[in-house]
Amino acid sequence: MKPVEQTLLDQMHIDDIELQQRKDLLEFSAGDADLLGRYRPFIADSLENIVAVFYEKLTAHDENALLIGDADSLARLKMSMKGYIRDLFSGLYDLDYVNRRLRIGLVHKRIGVSPKLYLAAMKSLKDLLREMICKNVSGGHQREGTLNALDKLIHFDIQLVIDTYIRSLTMEVEMTRDKVASYARRLEDKVAARTRELEELSRRDDLTDLYNKRALMQFLERDLALAGRSRSPLSLVYMDIDDFKQINDTRGHLAGDAVLKTVGDALRSISRITDVPCRY
Repeated sequence: MKPVEQTLLDQMHIDDIELQQRKDLLEFSAGDADLLGRYRPFIADSLENIVAVFYEKLTAHDENALLIGDADSLARLKMSMKGYIRDLFSGLYDLDYVNRRLRIGLVHKRIGVSPKLYLAAMKSLKDLLREMICKNVSGGHQREGTLNALDKLIHFDIQLVIDTYIRSLTMEVEMTRDKVASYARRLEDKVAARTRELEELSRRDDLTDLYNKRALMQFLERDLALAGRSRSPLSLVYMDIDDFKQINDTRGHLAGDAVLKTVGDALRSISRITDVPCRY
């Protein structure tokens, strides 16, 4: 099945079982999801400020600023980041959530965001969110639990995005390998065809385009053996051009070559597919 006929979840082989295994590896529980969901109202009130501070820090680095490019792109990124942060505190981390995270990884890879830039940005975002949680969540136990849950979820997101990077790179390698293999096959075909062509040329007389003496001996060896095994007759016709030396002596070798070429053309035109016209 073609990739365009599959969802990202299908391509990455992520289902409910795989999703739960990933959560279990990070010890992300239903309690963690509940803690993050409770913080959603605080995030909603601070969302504009969080995103503004995040991109102010991000664009302070020239590499990030060049990658973003212009004000319109920055505005679209800010809108997307708001959605991303809302998802972090949605309290619901199902396959739809995973698919959105995978798509983020795919988009980042396509626009050329390197893993180092992505990971640096995620650290910056986590620091901002942790600061907001510390300011708004009262009670040391609940605050620590919320921070711990956020840390697990961001690690969960990073795993998904890095997996997408790896899959994209793997697909690029496979495509390059297929292109190289296809090119190698075409090259081999061309070399084989050229080899056959050169082999055929090596058996031809340059002037008359008849087979040369070397080819004649090869054909004779083959056909005599076949005739002997099948006990069938084999005919060999030998021709000589009358007074050919006189043509060369009186009219020159160019005229003699023209005669040879004419005779060669005549022989090839009357030969059957099984005949072997040669210049001896």
